[in-house]
Order: sequence, then C-alpha cells, then structure tokens
Amino acid sequence: MTATRITALLVVHDGATWLPEVVASITSQTQSADQILAIDTGSRDASAKLLKGARIPTVTLDRATSFGQAVHYGVSQLPAPIEGVQEWLWILHDDCALDPHALEELTNAVADRPNIVMAGPKLLGWHDRTHLLEVGISIATNGSRWTGLEPQEYDQGQHDGNHEVLSVSTAGALIRRDVFEELGGFDINLELFRDDVDFGWRVHSAGHSVLAVTSAIGFHAQAASSERRAIDIEGAPLHRPLLLDRRNAAYVLLANSSWWKLPLLTLQLLSGAAIRSIAYLFAKLPGYASDEILAIASLLIHPGELLKARKDRKRQRLVSSGVVGRFIPSRWTQLRSGAGRVLESIRSRIFPDDAADELPVISDLEINEDEDILEPLQSNLWRTFFTKPLVIASTFLLILTFGWTRHRWGAISGGALAVSPSGTSDIWKFFLESWHHIGMGSNIAAPAWVLFVGAGSLLTFGSVPTFISLLFIVAPFLALWSAQRYLRTLTASPVLTAISALLYALSPIAISAINGGHLGVVLLLILFPIFLAYLGNWQRVEERSIRNLFAFSLFFWLLQTFNPSLLLILLVASLSFIVMDFQAAGRNFRDPLFLTRLSRRSIVLFTPLILALPTSLTYFSHPSRLLIEIGIMQPGGGGNLALLANPGGAGSLPWWSISPITLLLIVTYFSTAKAREYARYGIGFLLSGALLASLQVTGNGSSSRDFVYAGAFLVIATALSVMATVIMFDDVRSRLENSHFNYQHIAVGLVILLSASYTITSSTWVFSAGASSPLQRKADSVLPAFLAVESDAKTLVIRPIEDEGHRGLAYYIARGGEVTLGQPDVVIENTEIITRAVEGLIDNTGVGSSKVFSSFGIKYVFVKNPANQELIQTIDGLGGFNRASATDAGTVWKVAQPTGRAIFTDFEGKQSVLPVELGAVIAPGAGTITLTENYSQGWQALAKGVRLERSENQYGLPEFKVFEPGEINFLHDGTSRRAWLSLFLIALVTSIVMALPAGRRRRELTDREVS
Repeated sequence: MTATRITALLVVHDGATWLPEVVASITSQTQSADQILAIDTGSRDASAKLLKGARIPTVTLDRATSFGQAVHYGVSQLPAPIEGVQEWLWILHDDCALDPHALEELTNAVADRPNIVMAGPKLLGWHDRTHLLEVGISIATNGSRWTGLEPQEYDQGQHDGNHEVLSVSTAGALIRRDVFEELGGFDINLELFRDDVDFGWRVHSAGHSVLAVTSAIGFHAQAASSERRAIDIEGAPLHRPLLLDRRNAAYVLLANSSWWKLPLLTLQLLSGAAIRSIAYLFAKLPGYASDEILAIASLLIHPGELLKARKDRKRQRLVSSGVVGRFIPSRWTQLRSGAGRVLESIRSRIFPDDAADELPVISDLEINEDEDILEPLQSNLWRTFFTKPLVIASTFLLILTFGWTRHRWGAISGGALAVSPSGTSDIWKFFLESWHHIGMGSNIAAPAWVLFVGAGSLLTFGSVPTFISLLFIVAPFLALWSAQRYLRTLTASPVLTAISALLYALSPIAISAINGGHLGVVLLLILFPIFLAYLGNWQRVEERSIRNLFAFSLFFWLLQTFNPSLLLILLVASLSFIVMDFQAAGRNFRDPLFLTRLSRRSIVLFTPLILALPTSLTYFSHPSRLLIEIGIMQPGGGGNLALLANPGGAGSLPWWSISPITLLLIVTYFSTAKAREYARYGIGFLLSGALLASLQVTGNGSSSRDFVYAGAFLVIATALSVMATVIMFDDVRSRLENSHFNYQHIAVGLVILLSASYTITSSTWVFSAGASSPLQRKADSVLPAFLAVESDAKTLVIRPIEDEGHRGLAYYIARGGEVTLGQPDVVIENTEIITRAVEGLIDNTGVGSSKVFSSFGIKYVFVKNPANQELIQTIDGLGGFNRASATDAGTVWKVAQPTGRAIFTDFEGKQSVLPVELGAVIAPGAGTITLTENYSQGWQALAKGVRLERSENQYGLPEFKVFEPGEINFLHDGTSRRAWLSLFLIALVTSIVMALPAGRRRRELTDREVS
C-alpha cells in the first residue's frame, strides 16, 4: 500500500477577521496534516501575530504576491518528493473554516482512486451555514461562474454524494503534488479568481479527474469576491474584484477551448459583457458597468498572454479539451437558469413573504383523535367564494357585458377610436417615420401613447385589433378591480367596497368612454385608482426619494400621453405647492428647504414635459391642444351635463339617467373630515370639468368648433366621489343610530334611492340601447372598395354631422383607406384654400373648386350617406366633376382634371401628371415639379445625387426646379425626427434608471446576505 503524506498550505492576506476560527478548524481535524506552512502575503492586520501565536510555520512575501504565486512559493519550500510516498497538497484560504472531519473525508474519497488528482469539500456560507455556496464548480460560455445551484439554496442534503466535476474551489482543495508540479501549478496570469476552474480544466485535459466530496464540509466567507478586503495584488487592474474576475473568466475560456470555438466564444463574451454593463447602468452601478467592458478590453489588447497560454496547454494536453463539455452548462440551461432568477426576483418583490409562512399552524393538541380519517372533509369553499361581494359585483358586470358588447367582438372602431392597424410593426413604423400620409401629409411627431399600444399588443401576439377589442371589453372589470383594490384601504367592509367599485365601473364617464371609443379616458379610468394609491403626501416633498419622484413622473407621463389635459392639473398643482412653499419659507427664495422642495417639484413637473417633446412644445404656442383628447375629435355634451358627471356626446347616457356622483360629493363634503378631503377635491375637479366642457375648440384636423370632452376631469371627480362615499358610509350606521332624525338621515336616504335608481336605469340602457353605441365592430370600409384600392389617391370625404340639433357637414381628406390609430393626432388642419373650395362645392359657388382640388392632388370627392340630395345635385351641376358611382355608402365623383402626387409644369405652363414609383419620377424636360404634399423643410428632390432647389408655391406645396430630363428621387429628410427620438430615448432611459432601485456594491451587502 502506498504511503500518503499531506502538506497543508495556508495562504493569508489580511485575514485576521476569520483566521482564529480557520486555525482552530485546521488543528482540530480528526486526521491531521503531516506538515503545515502558512504563506503570509504582507498582511497589515494582526494575521502574522495570530499565526505566530498558533505556532504555525510562516513565510512572509511581498504584499503584491498573487494567490497562485504564494502557493507556488510554498510548494518550492517543501522537501523533494520521497519515492513510494504519494504527496498531497491541502490548499487552505484564510477565510474558509473546515469541518473537523473534512480532511479525513477527502483522503478517504481519493484513496484507491488513482484517476482522482483533485478533490474539494462542499462549501457553505460563513454566516448562514445552511446556505450552499458550491458543490463543485464550472464555467458558462459567457464567463459566468457556474455552480448549478439556485440562489441562496438551502442545504438539505439534496446534492450529497461524491461527484465528478470540472473543478472545485481552491478553498480546502486536496491536490496531488506530482500532478500539480507536472501541470505547472496555478496559472500565474490568474492572480486571483478562476485559477481553480482553469486548473481543473487542465487536469481533465491531462487525462485525470476532479471529485467533489460533500461529506467534507467547509465554511467560506468569500472575502475577496464580496469586497470584504482590498484586492491589491500585482496585475489586478484598478484593484477591482469584478474587473479581475471577468477578465480571468474570459482568459480561462479562450486559453482552454478548442480553436474552432474561439470566434463564437469571443462574440458571446463581448455581447454578455455589453448586456451586463447595461444592466449595471440601470442599477446605478457605473463602476461595475465599466468593469465588464474593461475586463474584455484588458485581455484582448494583450493577445500575447493568450497565445502563450494556449501553447503551454497544448503541450500538457493528452486528450481533447472538449472532454470537459459534459461539465459546461448548455446555452439552454444558462438561459433557463437566468430566466428563473429573473422570475424569482420579480416574485420576491411582488410577494416578499413566503406564502407558506402565512398558513395557520395547527397544534398537535388541536387534532381530534376520535375523528374518522376516512370521512371526507366538508368544505363550503365554492359556496363561500360565490357569496363574496366582489364576485357578485363581477358576475353582475359579466352578465351586463354579454349584452353591452354584442357588437364589439372583432376589429372595433368608431367614435373617437380610429381603425387599428393590423400588426405591431405598423405601430412602430408610424412612431418612427418623419412623414405621415394623412390628409395632405404631416411632419408632426407621432404621440408616445402609440408605443404603449404597440407594447400591449404583444400580449395578443402582435395583433393590435385584438388587443384594442379585448381592452374595451374588459375595461369595466379592470376599473372595478382597481377601484376595489384602493377602496379596501379605506374600509374593512367588503360589501361597501364592492358596491362602490361597481358604481365607479358603471359611472357615466365609464359608459361614455367605452361607448365612445375614448381610449385615453378608458386607460385613465383603469389606472387612476392605482395612481392615487401611490400619490402620497406632497406637502413634505423633501421626504420623498429621487427614485420615488422619477417613478411617479413616469407613471404620470404614462397617463398624460393618453390624456394631455392632465398637464394642466400638474401645472396648477405644482405652481400651487411652490407658492405655498415660498410662503412657508418666509418669502425667502434662498431658504435651503424651499430650494430642496423646488428642485424636487421641478423633477415631477419637467420630466413628463421632456418625455413628451416635441409635442409638449406645441402646448405653449397652442394651449387649446391641451383640451383635445387623443383620437378622432368628438364633442362633449356641454357644461350643464358635465355638472351631473356625464360628459355627454355620442355613446353617453341620456340625461334622464342621473347618476348620484354630484349628490355624493355634496353630501360627503358635509360629513366627516376625512371624507371632506376627498369631496373637496372632487367638487373642484367636477366644476373644472364643467367649465372646460362649456368651451369650444378645434383640433385634430377638424375645421369645426366643438365642445370639449372633459373626460379626464370627470374620471378624477368620479373616483374621488366614490372614495369619499366609502369613508362616509364606513361608520354611518352607528352615527345615524346614535343621533336623532335629522338632515343626515334624509341625505343618506336620497343617496341610496338615487344610487339604486341610477343602477337600474343605466344598466337597462347599457344592455339595450347602449350596445348600439358608436364603438362597434366595423366590417365595412367607409370608402367604397375601388377607392380603398388606390392607396395613394386622395379623396375628399364630406359627411353629415349633427350639432345641438342642427345638421351640418364636415370634411376630411382620406388617402385610400381608413384613418388608423395615432393618425388623427398628427393631422395638419387643411388650408383656407381647400376650405373655401369645399364651401363653394356646397353652396354652388365653387366653379373653380375642381382646379383647386387637382392642384392639391385630390382625385375623388365622396359624399357619405345620408347625404342631402341638393348637395348631390349641386355637385352634379358644377363643372369639373364626373360622377363615378352611387352606392348605399354614398356618391363618388372623379375630379375631371388629371392629378396625382407629382405634377410637372414646363416653362410654357403646360401641366402633366408624373407617375410615382418607389418615390421616384421621370422628368420629361426642364420645368418645375410640384409635390402635392404639405410643405416641409424635410422634403428633398435629388437629380443624379444633386439636390434640386426647393420653394413653396401659392398653395403651400413644395416645388422643385428641374433643368434637364431624367430620374428625380423624392425623400423626406428625417434628421430632425431622429434627433427628437434620440432625445426621447435618452430622457426615457435616464428616467427609468433613476426610477429603478439602485443596486448595492458587494461591500455594501451585510455578511449574512453575502453568505
């Protein structure tokens, strides 16, 4: 039998914190090492004194000596190998204590197994000694250290047993001396970190094996990687642990892998470093982000080290380096593990406490031993579930929805909601492009809310129509649940919260928004109770963190993109608080508290404005645009109806279905102090909404003035009314029972009576007439089929409208199809010239209307039914129009004069239409080419790569001079749009980073968190 000799090599570097326990664990081993040598690398703490007190032979090296060099030196101080004696090196760290049986278990495991030349213990945490750190280690193809364990995995013996692994940690590793010296020991280029993985890889390539012995146990503090001590060894750039770890990981992969894998590994290392760097930036850890990039850069700029390392490994290799492939996790395993960690992180944030911890603990003393265990348990779970007030309210809403939505299954549009594009890609394209083919063309930036629609449509596999349809169908349920979630914080009564939430979901503004296709108001209806839950106290804004302010600003920006009028509320509220802060500071604008509050309020005020650029700039030049909701302009019902919390307009409840919202605000204002707080603001928003609803504005390409649809203000007023009511009714029964009959009894009775009456009338109307609202499934196109085929042809659409009982006409310019989501928000109002031509067409004075239309590229005139017969006869009688068709949809005329997108005029004044193919035309000679699009500085025309001179003609269209025949290419320069997009992305990413929770450096973690 071969004799065995074990030498323990303890490497020490400022390890006084852990060294007493480490030394005690070494000296208390059931199987002692034959000799022990401590190598102290210039410790500045009490490590040397502790070693001397323990009477452990010690050598002292320079402080810059790396771990591998220290072990090399220790081996060099040993006596020469003795023939017939198998020598082992027991590598020890100064921050790793070993179980008393560790060495004995390691030697037993390698006995009679000559192929095993390296073995290591199971490592547990230093502080939490149930936390598994390692049971053997490997390396992923992206350089990550791979243990195969879950984060913070609890040791229950699930990994026990001896396993062949790629490598084991050098903390407590037992290595055969002859193999160690044969392979050259640890690579001196790996000053710290990953030297264990590299050595294990070389062991396998030399035809040996590595064993993880779980019966041997060590407790590792990981002081270097957790930044518990400085990394000041020579060759460690910037003395940063993460930088050194990432650099060495890439070194190990590139030095040991097969040559044909190097290109893919290099690409994966670079991409992984970039992704992790971005993640660290989002976590507000720029130092770690730079470490990721510098690690790869510092390795690649010194390729000589890699080339030499590969040459050395080739000499030592007896088998292919691919022999370790079974130990390296596959890309699918890495992806699954990464996704699992992300999901676990999300789960822990949403459900911070383990659900198992919330289960009631049943004492053994409570068990009835006489109970027949074969008798089935009696449970009323389902009956209890269906008697819950929220379930009853949801069921009632579900029954109502079957009738309410019977015309909305499919692609819906109507009212304020434009037709949905077919896919998500159309949404992204619309948002990015600098020129929109709507009306006479527009260079107005697309609104940011289309991004959220595009993101939401990913839930329906990219189908925008399906997402929009589902959103409007489930909107009442989402409003019900979000309101109930907030209301339950105001009262413990589930009945009261369910009834109040149902009133909110079926309020006049909710019914009007859903029936009228008011997408922005619907989103506000759903999200406002959630927003209100995070509103908090703004009087002491200095107590709120910067992260909280940016998170709040992003949430407000989300609501504001769908409801521009919310900026008015933000502006008024911010200015009011600033004035109050100024007054509280004794009118001293240099007061530190005032300046702190001012800076923090500025974050909330300006962040949404910056994120809304360049759209927000138009609000300063055209303040009325703040009052225009997104989508197709739809008028409200005026101020009187708004006082009843009913916005009016198409799809709204009739006036006789009077909601109790206004009465609730009045009654709750004179009830408890807490209810009065909600009611006071609710009355303010209701009166403000009524005031705005009495105003008339023009917008979204409309030439007519319409009443403002004050949806956002009425949503807030309704929500505050419901919340004030919950607070008032929370203890109303006890207060009424303890008081004599007075006005409060009468008020409560009126509220209950009016609420019951409203519930009955509104539900009946919604189930019957309300289902025939403007928002419906649109199977047929507004334009006749043959017009929709000509995708680039402009058609003047004249449609009848009804305003306050008076019938009128409105018009817009269509371009071969329906107006889609977002387009109404970017349309430019038609010029006065077109408006006068249309008026002339209607009042029989437009002899030259056809010439005007042809100059603007308008090819057809379509009068939608039901149309006035006199108008049809008038157009028939005017010259310049040829009737093309008359169908149930309406009547179509074709403009007699030839027209198109590009009109060529020679120097003699003769005009001809040039066909446009892929944005290019063929000029027949010298002259001018008029592009029948609205004028924009971005329009460019190129002839043989040379820009043509651009000017604006008398109709406000771009015109280009051509001096010779040939191909002319038209393009719209999107430089300005790209600049705004860049600014938007910078502002958005910055705001998100500021709103995200900040990561902590490893040295900032507690000892228990590390272990």
